[in-house]
Amino acid sequence: MVARSDQTLRKLPESRDWGTTVKSTRSTLHLLRLVAAVVLTLTLTLPTGSASAEGFDLQQFHPMPDQRNNYFGTASATVAPHLAWSAMALFNYANDPLVLRDADGERIESLVSQTGTLHLLFSLGLLDVLELGVDLPMIALQDGTAFPNGGLALEDSSFGLGDLRLVPKVRLFSTQEHPLDSGVALALLVDLHLPTGDEDSLQGGDFRVGPRLAFDVNFGGPRIGANFGYLYRPGTALENVTVDDTLGWSVAGEVPVSEAFRLTGEVFGRFTPSADGINRSDSPTEFLAGGKADVGHFLLVAGAGAGLINGYGTPDWRAFIGLGAATPRTRPEPLPEPEPEPEPEPDCRTATVATDCPDVPATVCTNGVLHTYSAVCADGECTYPVQEIRCAAGTICGEDDGVPACVPEPDCTSDDDCTAVPQPTCTDGRLTTWSGRCEEGECHYDETVTECGEGMECGIDDGVPACVPEPEPMVVRVDVETRRIELDETVFFATGSAEIETRSFNMLNQVADVLESNPQIRLVRIEGHTDSRGSRTLNTRLSRERADSVREYLIRRGIAPERLFSEGFGPDRPIADNNTADGRAQNRRVELHIVEQD
Repeated sequence: MVARSDQTLRKLPESRDWGTTVKSTRSTLHLLRLVAAVVLTLTLTLPTGSASAEGFDLQQFHPMPDQRNNYFGTASATVAPHLAWSAMALFNYANDPLVLRDADGERIESLVSQTGTLHLLFSLGLLDVLELGVDLPMIALQDGTAFPNGGLALEDSSFGLGDLRLVPKVRLFSTQEHPLDSGVALALLVDLHLPTGDEDSLQGGDFRVGPRLAFDVNFGGPRIGANFGYLYRPGTALENVTVDDTLGWSVAGEVPVSEAFRLTGEVFGRFTPSADGINRSDSPTEFLAGGKADVGHFLLVAGAGAGLINGYGTPDWRAFIGLGAATPRTRPEPLPEPEPEPEPEPDCRTATVATDCPDVPATVCTNGVLHTYSAVCADGECTYPVQEIRCAAGTICGEDDGVPACVPEPDCTSDDDCTAVPQPTCTDGRLTTWSGRCEEGECHYDETVTECGEGMECGIDDGVPACVPEPEPMVVRVDVETRRIELDETVFFATGSAEIETRSFNMLNQVADVLESNPQIRLVRIEGHTDSRGSRTLNTRLSRERADSVREYLIRRGIAPERLFSEGFGPDRPIADNNTADGRAQNRRVELHIVEQD
């Protein structure tokens, strides 16, 4: 019935009891439709026997007390600077905020055809984190008709005082130092509605508390904001409309067109969680658009809008205009520039640079380059530029009477430069050597005569005269007649093994020297012999392995393999009696026989 309800209405009998009996007069069709709609709606929504209606505050648009820093009815998350104030008179006109419709949505009658409310607004910022606001609404205009079931005198409510609203707001978080800065902010505010209005005229209601969170983002001019809140109020019902606690929301945006003018848009709405489902009458939504002119202390606000989802208190259209004064919305004055410090006294002057800049670095030689320094006064400060001097050919960076300078290049600067050392010589069995010595840039070569020690002689070592060990006596000789290479010593092996002992290396080296110095010896047979102790088979194999070891040794000493072959005879060719130790020692031997020679 009211508040643009979309509930379906049925055609009623000519009479229905809902507290008072409505009798059919059949005088006019219009009256029948009106009574039928009212009877059915109240039967569905009110307890049986209700004879009166309970009123509430019909006003749904509540402008923020500080229209400079906030949007229209949406609060920004910023607060006014400390002691910044704002005062405004804003006239708010709403057309058809409460109407009666039939089941088809056709309008039957305007219960409240228009309201005009003058809002006296004031706000004050405290401590840069708190803002206190006051909204005193005065209903200057309201046209209405008698409510269908009585109880509300809308036709006699042309002027009255609305519910006084107090709005404290505290900033919770902000990245802005000033409301005009870019950043994000979060604030908490509470709408406190005091019951100073007349609820029977839908100009006021019970005491209500509405906390809400405000969030907005400022992009250095353009900004967007959103509010989410909950309004606590005593529950009441009017026809098919539930008036109870509501969840409220709003979204707003603002764009500056110039320094003094900005455009503002806003959408806001609410719904009643305790209602039997969410319907249009319990969930009104409204859109507003307008602008704000801000010049010095004065602020002009104007806007208009319409209902998007029609419910109680949502008009067909709304218009408002406000004029006020406030602390100018300017950034704080920057701190004064600090007084310039007096120019410091210069460290030096060009005319007296020699005395003002005495710390001239000493001349030095660095990597063969002479570095000299001079004093220069530049912009009142002493500087010491360096000059690099590369010495001419035939000169080097050195010292002249203890002072770095380019001096004639000497023969030497260290003993290592004296490389023309004479070769060592052997004279009368003595070794004579020389060493280089650098003295005052000249090379001197000192002679040293060395007597070679015992077992040593002056000879050649790697092509250079030196003290070398005396040669071992020759124990190897070639017997041409017997076609043998005679060995004055025995080749010694490890017991029961073919491994040559080191004491035989010198003799075998002499054998290699003999073969190398006698290339006419083309082929040599190396024979291995043992005594008669032990198995003949084992002795034969051992003698062959020992002969092979001698052959391999001579090959490693540089003798061609094709000049040598080996053979083992075991105990078969004794040269002494195997019954004596001396005889057995003689039989354990290696013999070298010349097979071919030129």
